[in-house]
Amino acid sequence: MKSRQRRVVFLTSIITHYRLKFHELLRARLEEAGIRYDIIYGEPDEAEASKNDTVEPDWATRIPQKRWRIKSVKMQFHPVFAAARGADLVILGQENKHLQNYLYQMTPKGLRPKLALMGHGRNFQSRRPDSAGEKWKRFWATKVDYWFGYTEETRRHVESLGFAPDRITVFNNSVDTSQLRAQVAAVTDERLQQRRAELGLVGRHVGVFVGGIYPDKRMTFLIEAADRIRESVPDFELLVVGGGSDLSLVSDLARDRPWVHVLGPRFGQDKVELMMLGHVFMMPGLMGLAILDAGVVGLPVATTAYPWHSPEIAYLQPGISGLVVEDWENPLAYAREVADLLHDPVRLGQIGIAAREMADRYSIERMADNFANGILKALAV
Repeated sequence: MKSRQRRVVFLTSIITHYRLKFHELLRARLEEAGIRYDIIYGEPDEAEASKNDTVEPDWATRIPQKRWRIKSVKMQFHPVFAAARGADLVILGQENKHLQNYLYQMTPKGLRPKLALMGHGRNFQSRRPDSAGEKWKRFWATKVDYWFGYTEETRRHVESLGFAPDRITVFNNSVDTSQLRAQVAAVTDERLQQRRAELGLVGRHVGVFVGGIYPDKRMTFLIEAADRIRESVPDFELLVVGGGSDLSLVSDLARDRPWVHVLGPRFGQDKVELMMLGHVFMMPGLMGLAILDAGVVGLPVATTAYPWHSPEIAYLQPGISGLVVEDWENPLAYAREVADLLHDPVRLGQIGIAAREMADRYSIERMADNFANGILKALAV
């Protein structure tokens, strides 16, 4: 008698553009192991939709979500239970707002599939680590059978809650660095000159911001620092690439600064070419996977000791593969260090090389391999 094919279901509110390759690779690796991999996803909310970076693969299942907000508390229910019926393992995103998680977690083990959480372990952006929300997150973090953590920092945190170390897989969150390298290799000097002309770039010292544009990214700080940099580096210009809730804010700030070019969301080869016009990657606020984008291009990252970075900040070596300005609330201090770097082409080049070497250690292929191996372990526990 032919054995039943095992099935893994990944639940997510949305599928972002940068995550698609990971899911496709993971699906292929699990298929080789005789495991069916399904995604159940919903539709973006207003803030997510403003970033214009969601996709809808034809092999995934889209089920609309219901959302509520009571004062500052967001809640969301994704009616996935019928679509996920028969799964051997269900992977849940670790967010307090997901009400379906609790229904799964409160169901006795014999009546539900194995459960795994995927997440940071804690809210790296929380201003109050001992808040009710963070205590709630810690309580539910151990009420699953397995864990998929973004970085080693996640592993350390989940272990500190008493979760078994042998039931945690660190997948080392990444972007598609292989594709990025191919896109970088395809860019010629002539193409970059063409892009400079298209944008009206005349400066020879260019800062680049690429990412979501929302409050934690500190766009007002960025523009204020850029003003100070330009005082020291007269031909400095800034490219701002991305979308989000603060896009109109930065567009307004750029209106009287013709040397600030706000370009909106860009993807693929277009985004890579814009990054390659830069000399330093400027993100004084929340830093995450953009570290790898910048590293593949060979751009030194300039960030600050912002207390609420995402866990991928662990990939950056301060002073070696990028700058971390300790005085994180001072735009002048940030501007001074960026300007000093731009004035020192030898150091700029050395940090760029180290950034590229750092990015070489991470890839979406390794991430998918790590995750697939973790799924096999989770199915076996």
